[in-house]
Amino acid sequence: MSTPRLATPGTWFLGDHPKARLMALWNPRSFRLLQRTRVHLSPLVDATTPAACRHLKGRGGVKGAVRSVYRALPRARFVARFDIRSYYESLRHDVVLRQIAVAGADAACQSVVGDYIRLPDRLGSGRGIVAGSFLSPLLGALYLAPLDRAMEQRVSQGRLVSYVRYMDDFVLLARTRWQLRRAIAEVHAVTGPIGLRMHPDKRFIGSLSRGFDFLGYQFHPGRKLRPSGVSHRRRQERARRAHGQGGDRQRLRLYVLRWWRWVHSELGEGRSALVSRQGGYERTWSQVRIHLDLHRPRARTNAAPSPLHEQAARGVWRHRFVFVVVFQTARRCGTGEVRLVTHRP
Repeated sequence: MSTPRLATPGTWFLGDHPKARLMALWNPRSFRLLQRTRVHLSPLVDATTPAACRHLKGRGGVKGAVRSVYRALPRARFVARFDIRSYYESLRHDVVLRQIAVAGADAACQSVVGDYIRLPDRLGSGRGIVAGSFLSPLLGALYLAPLDRAMEQRVSQGRLVSYVRYMDDFVLLARTRWQLRRAIAEVHAVTGPIGLRMHPDKRFIGSLSRGFDFLGYQFHPGRKLRPSGVSHRRRQERARRAHGQGGDRQRLRLYVLRWWRWVHSELGEGRSALVSRQGGYERTWSQVRIHLDLHRPRARTNAAPSPLHEQAARGVWRHRFVFVVVFQTARRCGTGEVRLVTHRP
């Protein structure tokens, strides 16, 4: 019986985003072969990868990782959060093939995985895999299994409070500064030999009282979770993109509602909710409207702005009180009329 082989994808694409990863459009035969390989490889990876890896199916995903970190905060004083630089592009092929062989994959599975990781490597560098396909999350989980085992051993021995990983993002929580430093040294000792480096701009090391961001949430001891600044910026960017593509207010409002529901889903309800609901959905929708300049009433098309309105918009007046009153009134009026309010002490 011949060994199954993948055919070269007919289409390679990177997407429109400047940081988009290499993607592949597989033909129907290769597509079905990858599906069968995933079914065979999934239980092997699940049995080999420690429970600290949360992005595998049935382990809680993003919300499970967030809950684990939040519950461990009262027992820790120091934190280190890391993101691996160019994770998919840095995976060494020899390490991947050795890991799946140790996990118990048969020859047919190893052949398919070998084609899967070698076909995108058109320069022969021996590194990198495609993203957004069946096997990439499994191989990404298995690649950092040595780190998971090393950190979980520290947790079981009381030398670390908690360790949680979601793909290439992970968090270390420790009681003392020395525990955290030793754990960080071991992180570099494990990831260095397999060709991984930490991202210099996407990391945080310090006291837990300063707070930190992880998987789209802000963590502070003694406080409820809030969406991080990165999460807010991504929401605004997607709303602006949808608005630029002709999305009306109803479509934008539906997107914001779905985003708000996702932020709060699976993280408790009522008084036991882990995420703050201050301001509610309307506050989030108001922020999007202001960002897209949808909060101002539409001006009349047949009414030309008065000279006083134009001067107020340019800020001609230097007197502080008059400028503030006229400028704010001009913004809210929108019809070319300015109502100047005098003030007498």
